[in-house]
Amino acid sequence: MELIEDFQSLAPLIAELDDRERRILHLRFVEELTQAQIGEQLGVSQMHVSRLLSRIISRLHRGLLTSR
Repeated sequence: MELIEDFQSLAPLIAELDDRERRILHLRFVEELTQAQIGEQLGVSQMHVSRLLSRIISRLHRGLLTSR
């Protein structure tokens, strides 16, 4: 039940992300690609993908904390 509540809380936060950020999340957590594979698709380094993911996840985390 908590997982459903978390998803419902995350949905509006994910909707606020730009297309690229949503695509990165999709590639990593839905398609389960590695950071290197995502980097190849986006034309950036694995390190850049790592930094982007960290920023996106931090933003979502902060959003979850403020919505509770």
